[in-house]
Amino acid sequence: MNKDLQIAKETVKTEIKALKKLSSSFGRTSQFSKAVNLISKTRGKCLVVGVGKSYIVGLKISSTLSSLGTPSIAFSANDLQHGGLGAIQKNQDVMLIFSVSGESAELNSILRYANRYNISVIGVSCKSKSMLLRHSTIKILLPKVTEAGHSLAPTSSSLNFLSWGDSLAIACMKRKKWTNKKFVEHHTGGSLATALIQVREIMAKGREIPLVSSGTTMRAAITEMNKKKLGIVCVKSKNSIMLLTDGDIRRHSNNLYKKKVVKVATKNPSWVADTDTALSAINTMNAQSITSLLVSKKKDNKKKNKRLVGVIHLHSALAKGIK
Repeated sequence: MNKDLQIAKETVKTEIKALKKLSSSFGRTSQFSKAVNLISKTRGKCLVVGVGKSYIVGLKISSTLSSLGTPSIAFSANDLQHGGLGAIQKNQDVMLIFSVSGESAELNSILRYANRYNISVIGVSCKSKSMLLRHSTIKILLPKVTEAGHSLAPTSSSLNFLSWGDSLAIACMKRKKWTNKKFVEHHTGGSLATALIQVREIMAKGREIPLVSSGTTMRAAITEMNKKKLGIVCVKSKNSIMLLTDGDIRRHSNNLYKKKVVKVATKNPSWVADTDTALSAINTMNAQSITSLLVSKKKDNKKKNKRLVGVIHLHSALAKGIK
């Protein structure tokens, strides 16, 4: 193994050890739960504050909190002490401050301001007797860890801050019963938004569904297929729904119009529930090498005789950017 790869492996090993220390530390104190309680009950925002690398980590933590139902803004301690303190809503907001040493000079005026106006502070530091923890409402002491390469630059400690922040965001999310549906409502762009679109939002329904009875002639069935432009026709019999596809028609093209629809159509088509994600429907279609699925209500999906409420076509899903 060359030297670069060896350094890379040692870096990852060092950071894994740091994460294991962090995981073990959760069982030694109730401070984490107190932090979750405080933030969950806060009427305002969670202001995430850090200095240097801790501020950069705080940006990500703040973003995750906001995405998962806890309104949050990140501030560099330098900016906060130069006019940024005006953003704090007294008696509403809570401050979440990260500092490995807890002794950064930039925090001094911020902590004094918080104390003067009774603003709750959750301090996160690796030094038990630091200025930050001494003046915090809730004191989060994280384990001291070895930085990767024994360097002075924060690596393992920054990773622990990030992981602790993710843990906090997820715990607050669960406390607030924040759902993926709510997440999508606040994340209107990109693949994350489209990944959770439900089948019922994009399926053909009502008169859009190509539908004929089992006694219909092949000529009439093909006319219905061409009219609805989904490449399929649902064939309704007394106790079931069959599916006539363009592939079925090609396979039975010899003397096609002399054949009965029920002899040509697929007897056991694939179904999906209307509340399933469109992404899962695409995966099913790709796995079965088909382009359409019949849709039933979720409560009927396990029944032998399902009630047809829609049809989802692969092209409809792809047109929404779901892939």
